[in-house]
Amino acid sequence: MEKPETRRFTPRTLTLSLVAVVSVYFALDRAAEVLAYLEHVLAVAMPLLLGMAIAYLMNLPMRAIERFVGRHRPGHRADSRTGKWLRPLSLVLTLLGTLLVSAGILALVVPQVIASISDLSSRLPSLLAQSEAWINQTTTDNPWLKDLASTLKLSTADLLNWALALLQGQGGSWLNSTVNWLASAFGWVVSLVLSLIFAIYLLLAKEKLQRQSLRLLDAIFTPKASNRIRAVLALTHQTFSAFFAGQFLEAIILGVIFLVILAVFQFPYALLIAVLIAVTALIPMVGAYIALVVGAFLILLINPWQALAFVILFLVIQQLENNLIYPRVVGSSIGLPALWVLTAVVIGGGLLGVLGMILFIPFMSVAYALVRQWVVAREMARQTAQKNAASAEAGHGNGEQETVC
Repeated sequence: MEKPETRRFTPRTLTLSLVAVVSVYFALDRAAEVLAYLEHVLAVAMPLLLGMAIAYLMNLPMRAIERFVGRHRPGHRADSRTGKWLRPLSLVLTLLGTLLVSAGILALVVPQVIASISDLSSRLPSLLAQSEAWINQTTTDNPWLKDLASTLKLSTADLLNWALALLQGQGGSWLNSTVNWLASAFGWVVSLVLSLIFAIYLLLAKEKLQRQSLRLLDAIFTPKASNRIRAVLALTHQTFSAFFAGQFLEAIILGVIFLVILAVFQFPYALLIAVLIAVTALIPMVGAYIALVVGAFLILLINPWQALAFVILFLVIQQLENNLIYPRVVGSSIGLPALWVLTAVVIGGGLLGVLGMILFIPFMSVAYALVRQWVVAREMARQTAQKNAASAEAGHGNGEQETVC
């Protein structure tokens, strides 16, 4: 009987295992310092990470432009001269398209916001008067409220003085917060510019970077492991591309539907609310409800009954969107059941906020696909083993019958 093969530990394996154990112990013993250092590294690398994200998103329309122009160029020849100007042209068209869409959204939203603020400020005195009349009528109809106010020694003058004192006391902190916010905004603008420049360099040399990355992958891992990593990366790229393309398309469809319906029924701020719904719909499942609150508040200042009608209309359209539009446009593209979509939104929102809600759905879809592939492979291997065992047993039985004969 052969002895089972024992695993031999080489000095290299023992050294790597010892280094891994010491590193884990050090990380757990000084967790706070390690986390602080990781946050510092993340802050330093944020422009590069943001640039990679911008390059990935911009690559979707740029790739479509390259394919369209490449198919319709004269002679349909992929010569070197065409390749030299096709990439810069597609990048310039993508940048111009992004700038035009952003400028268009701002041109639509900013005047509406200014008009809303102006209208709100003009209506504020009448709203205050109506509120005061409602309070007086309520206290007249309910004497116990008047008794409670007299017991607590509350009056309108006291409330105004308290509000003024609160504003004066918070003035310094608000000023400091404003200064800090402006400094943070300036830092974000600088990071965004650096990220955009980095994204442009990535897009201009994406094939070269891809070849270098694959060569590095083949040099580090075995052919089997390298092929498996390539398959996972291809699945991840396909899932993320389909998700973001579907998410943008779904947001545009939802915004157009609300714009048409709100304009037909003559709701106030129809354009502003429709654009806000389209933008917040990029946040999966819960984003559009942010627009619901803002839109209902704006309409409430004009007509409370229209605000109620808007809420009902929104809930109806949202149900149609969740059951018809989203599953066909986004859900079918990523192949993820609704239960796991909700799980990804909850976990991602708890860990990374809005960004986590957006990113965890394709991540969950990739994990779901990999687990499904693993389960299918295990089932097929088990069925093959059972068939082989049954064939061997049948052959053994036939051999015994022939021997007896």
